Amino acid sequence: MRQIVGKAKPERLQIDFVGELHDLGPDDSLTFGRQADLTVDDDNQYLHRLLGRFEHRQSVWWLVNTGTRIPLVVQDLTSRSQVTLAPGREMAMTFPNAAVQFQAGRSNYEFEVSLGVENESVLNDLAALDDLSDDGATIGIGDLPLTDDQRRLIVVLSEATLRSSSVDILLPTNRAAAHRLGWTITRFNRKLDNVCERLSKAGVRGLRGGAGSLATDRRTTLVDHAIQSGLVTVDDLVMLEEPTV
Repeated sequence: MRQIVGKAKPERLQIDFVGELHDLGPDDSLTFGRQADLTVDDDNQYLHRLLGRFEHRQSVWWLVNTGTRIPLVVQDLTSRSQVTLAPGREMAMTFPNAAVQFQAGRSNYEFEVSLGVENESVLNDLAALDDLSDDGATIGIGDLPLTDDQRRLIVVLSEATLRSSSVDILLPTNRAAAHRLGWTITRFNRKLDNVCERLSKAGVRGLRGGAGSLATDRRTTLVDHAIQSGLVTVDDLVMLEEPTV
């Protein structure tokens, strides 16, 4: 990784969460979550105790998603640009003013982040830092290249949860979901494997099989992630009324 050259660097980072200000210097770091340096909501059991961390390395401020299933959306406040940071990934903070947004259960949260940048040359250096993120760290969850069948599969598994006011994940059996789509169980299982593999490569954990892992756990993780990240919403239920091929 290269460092920013020159004397002027984004030495400070200011975080504003509903009026609670944190002003960080290069020797500081800040965790946030249910039980962290920045306590977001200690009553929300769907929120990770430690969801993320800000830290300063290579003369750059980094945002690390330390969670396992909640993506972080970083929105540039001066443009329409945004990136989604998958669990287990990190990204260089290249937006001078940004909002970090995330959802836990039925609750949405946001805080504003500002870089202490006073020299325009630093902005130019920051603009070149997109390639510093760890191995494709920024992932647009809503823009994942899913096929129509893969998206319909996620919707059918999420249907009961989307239609319910409960915070619990409600799952159909694979056979019932296959019947709902008009597929054979073999076709359903094959496409479930495909969509889990696709999301696993995008950084979503808990979707790959392994010793001791259960099929129900995988499907619960898939539905939980799909709903919390906005990959599927109530509006997508109309896909289940479309004819299958």
